[in-house]
Amino acid sequence: MRPDIVFIQQYAVPYFGVLSITSHLSHRGFKAEVLIESLEDNLIQKLKQLQPKLIGISLMSPEHKWLIKLTQSIRMSLPEFPIIVGGVHGIFYPEQILSQASVDLVCHSDGEDVIIKVIEHLESETLDWSTISGLSYKTDNGETRTNQRAELVPFDDNIIEDRSIYYERYPQLARDKVQRFFSSRGCHFRCSFCYNSNIHDVFKEKGKYIRQKSVKSFIQEITSEYEKYPIECFFFSDDLFTFDKKWLKEFLDIYKVRVGRPFWCTTRANIIDEETARMLAEAGCLTASFGIETGSYRIRKNVLKKNITDDKIIRCGNLLHSYGIKTQTANMFCLPGETVEDALMTIDINIKSKADYAFTALFMPFPNTALCNYCIEKGLLKPDYSLNDLPTSFLTASILAIPKKQKESIKNVHRLAFFFIKWPLLFTLFKKVVYLNFLSPLFHYVFLFATVLRHKEERGISWWATIRYAWRLRKSF
Repeated sequence: MRPDIVFIQQYAVPYFGVLSITSHLSHRGFKAEVLIESLEDNLIQKLKQLQPKLIGISLMSPEHKWLIKLTQSIRMSLPEFPIIVGGVHGIFYPEQILSQASVDLVCHSDGEDVIIKVIEHLESETLDWSTISGLSYKTDNGETRTNQRAELVPFDDNIIEDRSIYYERYPQLARDKVQRFFSSRGCHFRCSFCYNSNIHDVFKEKGKYIRQKSVKSFIQEITSEYEKYPIECFFFSDDLFTFDKKWLKEFLDIYKVRVGRPFWCTTRANIIDEETARMLAEAGCLTASFGIETGSYRIRKNVLKKNITDDKIIRCGNLLHSYGIKTQTANMFCLPGETVEDALMTIDINIKSKADYAFTALFMPFPNTALCNYCIEKGLLKPDYSLNDLPTSFLTASILAIPKKQKESIKNVHRLAFFFIKWPLLFTLFKKVVYLNFLSPLFHYVFLFATVLRHKEERGISWWATIRYAWRLRKSF
């Protein structure tokens, strides 16, 4: 049967947005498929075989250059196939996508209802995209039009997300020991570096932005998946899984009886308390993930708009450890106004909070966001900074105009962070090596090895499984 839509993505992990949209499509009787470009030998040939009515591409903004290249390739070989782009990238930059990529439509809202309307509209004798909220498109004479935002889509207990759309075509994904699930959409906080801050404003009159699945529905989703696939550990990777303590208690009480498998989750240093830590531990929480962002309280409060004190971060890590829960922290380097000493403070606070697994990245400013505009005002970005200037990876490249020696030393802190935090004595004795910029090429390879090792230790998997996973995600580097 010819699919109504084929979704294309770059990275070999299930995308939450695609899972939600395809589940809605299936519920309404439409057929969808997913193709992962990095796992296909010949993507164009596969599209020719499937002959979809519509091609959908889901991506994040660092993949903008990949999108341009991909759509050019599709257009050359399959000019008759309509292409729609979505995801957070589509929400923020519909006009830029239409002007630079070879696409017909951009979904700049929740895609569940919009995609269904587009598929139905393709059967019309004349295509008038102006009637569908949530779309940007090009007219016949090449003008770009942007319709009003569509209403936000609430969770429906009758629609359970089904990962078989990924696992049947790519069974290697089902073998991952840790599988990600999300119980909610949106974040209650508005940190300046996060897309959630802008989305609050974009959809402020389009319905409830923070949406939570019912406990019954989420438990059903989890059990239906682990009964079919060998899931050893769940990662509840919401923006903030532990925010609603009443919902959390109800969920955990049922989870530990009905499911009883270990899990990871996300939390926040200023909302974790003794009761929450105890509930998580009793239900089988192995690891809790929270953002430190930077060891500089000045930058954290004034620049990142995340007013969490050092004491609260340290208390959070120590409290979780007291209940036997390991911690994964998120950290950024090459931030506006950051010095090498600030970067070293990030290592120090991770050590003091007893971080087990520290994820580190380089700050990536997205055009038209508050923090990007701040960087332009401070002369850290050129006035005409755009999507075309975005690095393709936030692991290896920084775009800010920081003095060269200073930037390289900060990047060295990032490159060595894993081992400095893992072995604090190493940090005490050798922190000064970050100033030896002639060793940066060596430190780069240290970082790549550390990234692979961190993944192995977090998931408790073999080296062979780790290498397979790293190969799948190699484009991230």
